[in-house]
Amino acid sequence: MKIEEMSIFGEYKQPENRVTAAFLQICKIGGEDFIRFMTNQLKIQLPSSEIEITSQVKGSGTIPDGLLESNFSFRLFVESKITPNAVNHKQLLGHKQQIKSVSDFLLYLTPDEGKPAILGDTYWVNWLRVISIFEDYLQTSHSENNQLLEFLIGHFKTLLENLNLLKITWDLNNENVIILAGSWAEGVALKYNYYICQNKRSFKPARYLAFYNNGQIRHIFEILKTPENDVELSKRTEFTQYIEQAEPHYIVGNKRKVFTLKHFQDIEPVINDSIDKNGKPCPYTYGQPRYTTLTTLQKASKTSELR
Repeated sequence: MKIEEMSIFGEYKQPENRVTAAFLQICKIGGEDFIRFMTNQLKIQLPSSEIEITSQVKGSGTIPDGLLESNFSFRLFVESKITPNAVNHKQLLGHKQQIKSVSDFLLYLTPDEGKPAILGDTYWVNWLRVISIFEDYLQTSHSENNQLLEFLIGHFKTLLENLNLLKITWDLNNENVIILAGSWAEGVALKYNYYICQNKRSFKPARYLAFYNNGQIRHIFEILKTPENDVELSKRTEFTQYIEQAEPHYIVGNKRKVFTLKHFQDIEPVINDSIDKNGKPCPYTYGQPRYTTLTTLQKASKTSELR
């Protein structure tokens, strides 16, 4: 396995422990804002962490002038599974006995496509949805930890891929648009009708693809079929011209992921107006794909309108 295909979290003999530890480390780095974003997506209502400011506090005895109070307190128990239909009834009952108050929650992480019936009203999410939630957070947050989180989430995704926990059925029947950094890739797409990237790189299923290049988005491409992994460009005659002209130093045997594209539409430039947590201009993409819909992209004039 090549180093770029390995997760920094490693692949050890107890993968359930490894993926759980990785998941919890990302939550720790992300902090309260990240955890709240994730749990809100899963309909887990954590207690408020807002500091309540009260004047003339009512109660028995003397009345203070004010009160600062924070009531953020919860316990979130996590159980991970790496094989489908692996939820154990006896274990589940044991876990449920840990739930002592309304601020205690039990969350199962499994690879099942749908929620196992045995879980009943227990909170559940599959690994594919976990990655989707993590990436959605990166797209909407301006946390000072975003670059570190992006790095860790990328390697967490690699770990899950290597354990075959991210089984994606690519659906072209949607309006989703993948937006990628494209200083080089946009020219390739325009000339050769391909997007070629790191093998087995993960994306949310989409029908369209666009590139952020030179501070703007100008072209939309249609994805014609499910992207291919493990493509050896030198063994496919359709890539002969591309290799000769665009990548003459291509190493034989190097496998890639390939999107087959068709130029769909030129749009009025969507100009980047992204700012970082300090209010300074910053790139729209940081190496991770971003997502929007075709209608939203066609109507937008600034990247801040792409939600």
